[in-house]
Amino acid sequence: MSITAPVVTPADLRGAPADYPATGAAPSARISAPIRYRPDIDGLRALAILPILLLHCGVTGLRGGFVGVDVFFVISGYLITAIMTRDIERGAFSITRFYRHRIVRILPALLVMIAVTLALGCALLLPNQIRDLGHSVAATSAFGSNVYFYLTSDYFAAASDAKPLVHTWSLAVEEQFYLVYPLLLWAMRRAPRERLIAVIAGLAAVSFLAGAWLAVTRPSAGFYLLPARVWELALGALVALGAVPTIRRPGWRAALCLAALVVIALSTVAISSRWPFPVPFAAPPALAAAILIAYGRDGPSARLLASAPLRAVGLVSYSAYLWHRPIIALYQSRHGSTLRIGETALLLALSLGAAVLSYALVERPASRRWRDGSGLRVHAVAVALLVLTALAGLGIADAADRIRPLPPRLARAASYIGWDATAAGRRQFGTDRCFTIPTGAAFDPACLALSATRANVMLIGDSHAAHFSQALRLLRPDVHVVQATAAGCRPLLRGGGIARCRAVMERAFTQTDFTRVDTVILSALWLPFEQPTLLDTIRSLRARGVRVVVLGPSVEYDTDLPILVVRGAREGDPRLADRYRIDARAALDRVMAAPVRAAGATYVSVIAAECASPDRATSCPLTTRDGTPLHFDHSHFTPAGARLVLGRVLAVVPLTSPR
Repeated sequence: MSITAPVVTPADLRGAPADYPATGAAPSARISAPIRYRPDIDGLRALAILPILLLHCGVTGLRGGFVGVDVFFVISGYLITAIMTRDIERGAFSITRFYRHRIVRILPALLVMIAVTLALGCALLLPNQIRDLGHSVAATSAFGSNVYFYLTSDYFAAASDAKPLVHTWSLAVEEQFYLVYPLLLWAMRRAPRERLIAVIAGLAAVSFLAGAWLAVTRPSAGFYLLPARVWELALGALVALGAVPTIRRPGWRAALCLAALVVIALSTVAISSRWPFPVPFAAPPALAAAILIAYGRDGPSARLLASAPLRAVGLVSYSAYLWHRPIIALYQSRHGSTLRIGETALLLALSLGAAVLSYALVERPASRRWRDGSGLRVHAVAVALLVLTALAGLGIADAADRIRPLPPRLARAASYIGWDATAAGRRQFGTDRCFTIPTGAAFDPACLALSATRANVMLIGDSHAAHFSQALRLLRPDVHVVQATAAGCRPLLRGGGIARCRAVMERAFTQTDFTRVDTVILSALWLPFEQPTLLDTIRSLRARGVRVVVLGPSVEYDTDLPILVVRGAREGDPRLADRYRIDARAALDRVMAAPVRAAGATYVSVIAAECASPDRATSCPLTTRDGTPLHFDHSHFTPAGARLVLGRVLAVVPLTSPR
């Protein structure tokens, strides 16, 4: 997960409304308060930014570092509301001036980053990746990249983190919000402040409820799209409008702010990307940010956040977020996603160095030169530049195969990058009917229907079961395949996963007449700690008289296999992929075998079926004879790979033998 820093700086507050302290004064007093720069807010930016930067650079201990986006949305909603309400009250508000300030603040650094990323991407990436980069440039230029990444990044998009512009989704969310929000404030300029507060609070409530619904039904939409994020921006707006309780005692305010700092810190290490997000788990860090803004103008928290190092990082936060993701993604495209300590340090240094240069050479000069200009020239130039950038992105996407031409065999391998997002890729998993993904349609109960005339073979698991579904049907047309597969769901009686996919598993295990099932195949991206639950599941199925086959872990690579195939051929290094193979999967394969057999199931080593040996001393084959890679990403099989490996499995494991 990636974010873009808020686009409001101290420069935006010149002649703008005060940063309302919300420490006991009545709302009317806050409105007329003199403007004051709050260095603690810059420090709060740094507190949000650094964990995300560290997480993306490979510090996995900060697994919840992505919550910084929620802190940034609160800050942005607060500052923008403060600016606009003060200007409206003074009779000085101008829509054209508001958007000019946004243009000058956002576009110069953004367009420079896009230009450099496009140039480097054309030199370093493969055709499919260049094509995706070009399309994402066009979407970013239209401030619609959140919609683009929602539509193109599905369950398998661990690969989405390798997209150089994936972080621009949050910038798109902000700009979509600010297309409408100023009009709301202007329309309600004569309404009592209490009514404005009620309207914004109502919008926040509706957004929060929408986020809760999407977290269950469409998690990817909840993450990327505006409706589930409005409440965070509105939370900051409510603080700016003074809609917070009065706390007069400095000691209580200080204690509350210190607790808020602890909440943000704990969120960065405790919250998991697998949890429902942004509702409800973005609420703690977002509320903590609102508390710090509302009550943290003075006291220990303010002194900490206003310290020089944190303020310095906060000042360059926008450029840091513009540049860090392209730098990391392009580096990982060449060196793999697992980063060593030295690589982490290098990427941090490059990201911060690029941020400082961008701030000094682009952000500040642009602000000084164009921020206070007059007329619509800035708007016209901005629109022209955005259109040209979008056209450049689309042109590069169209010319991707000519920019990085590949020999036919390598072009075939490269064509499988992002293959799962194609119609053929979705059919392999049964996504349209029998494989539930967070962004897809509901599971079709017909997938669990049993046949009265053919032997029933039941395939249960996550995507590492679903990738065998079509191969199983092709290789064994004589059997009826019953498929219960769901993204991220464990084929276990007490497994994990979001509620929507768990419902599929619960139905499969509790409503199936196993007396009519010949064989149950359990397959998943197995994890070491799941073994006791797996053994209990096997024993339960065996007690119902069903034969159980457990497919072990697949070969897994640190980088998508098609990329490794092309890189190895171009660099004359046929053993390149071996160095990226993850040893832990083979180790788990060896550990699982004996207990699974002892529990009464047939255990099949998928790794042994794919490779002559799982050891590094021997290479695993990477492609079929015609150059089709066995995997389209780090571990999921292509159709050809699934047929090859499952064919070897079925040659030694009959599915309809007597129980």
